[in-house]
Amino acid sequence: MINNLIKALRDEVKITDDPKTVTEKSRDFSHTSPFLLEEMKVHKADLVAYPRSEEDVVKIVEIALQEHLPLIPRAGGKNNVGGVIPMKGGVIVDMTLLDSLTVNYEDVVVGAGTPFSREGKMLFSPRVYPSTFSEGATVGGFFSGGSGGVGEFKYGRNWDHVLEVRMVNPKGKLVTLRGGDVKVAAHAEGTTGIVTKLRVMTRERRENPVMIEFDSLRESLNFVEKLFDGDYSVYHVTLRSPQMSKLSENITGVSTEKWNLLVVCEEECPSGNAEAGARIWEKRFLFFGGTITTAMGAFKRRMYYMVKDIPLEETLDKLTKVSETEAMIADVEFDVGRSSHPFILTDSPSVYRKVGEILGGTNFNLNSIHINDRLKPDHLHRILWYKRAYDKEDLFNPGKVRLDV
Repeated sequence: MINNLIKALRDEVKITDDPKTVTEKSRDFSHTSPFLLEEMKVHKADLVAYPRSEEDVVKIVEIALQEHLPLIPRAGGKNNVGGVIPMKGGVIVDMTLLDSLTVNYEDVVVGAGTPFSREGKMLFSPRVYPSTFSEGATVGGFFSGGSGGVGEFKYGRNWDHVLEVRMVNPKGKLVTLRGGDVKVAAHAEGTTGIVTKLRVMTRERRENPVMIEFDSLRESLNFVEKLFDGDYSVYHVTLRSPQMSKLSENITGVSTEKWNLLVVCEEECPSGNAEAGARIWEKRFLFFGGTITTAMGAFKRRMYYMVKDIPLEETLDKLTKVSETEAMIADVEFDVGRSSHPFILTDSPSVYRKVGEILGGTNFNLNSIHINDRLKPDHLHRILWYKRAYDKEDLFNPGKVRLDV
């Protein structure tokens, strides 16, 4: 089957079965979960294809359907956990060559493989973007496997700002999704189709960052609650623990032994340390998943991280209990829906499990290979319906969606 695909595509689409390349492309950020790490170790694709156009993607899909070969789309591989792991082998479809950008008045049209930044500069001003924006994360990858990110305090999830999506569906047809239908592809990890192009809303870039210090977690969370209810036009909020601040002081140039809150406003901001705020904001690659790369660099050993969606009113109680374990609260991000996303680090699988028990079940479980455990019911319903209707053989990123629900 693989040989037939190679013969059919050899003269039209760049492909490789080089073992080293295939192994590399079969991995993503899954090493940060002690559970998905094991899955990543044992599953590998058979081939990597590099389409340069939507027409190339259609060709790959048509031949894969004829040969009953699984297809797993991949972009930068810098932000998501579990989505790339090829549970049944098959073909990794590397989308990074679909790199295009058209700038309009209030939105941009981008190819799925377009990065957020190049040579240290943002290519456009997104409303929400991943902390790995400067490391090769792409717009299509973030949409297909990401969720929140920088800017979510004001704007929420990334898919809420995607106006239109083009994708090749599991029947080999190029289709366009608009409005609420974009959720068919959002965080679907390629299980409903391979995203090729997106129309994404942008924002006017106005950023006034300040750092505010607090003596306790309680005080800092009380202040965050006031920000939700206040009159300031706040774009982004990150709460950093004293431990994380210490680990990253050689990067940020900011040293503090207190809980420190970065507040980024679009106009006037609460009183705070503007110089420190600017330095931390410049290094925002340290936020979200950047916490674990910083910790592994500092400790020189493997670390795991956990993140859960927690209602704001439950955050203090749960994080107080976490602080009584050996785990480290690195930072806490906040979403427009009045929820927190604490990033908690440990090098111990047993402590990791204990933290999971404390935080409880939520709609975002990084340790599950199934997207069922990461999405809200109404969003998941759209994906399940489309998957059942168009991919009965489960060839598009197989094993990532439980259909028996």
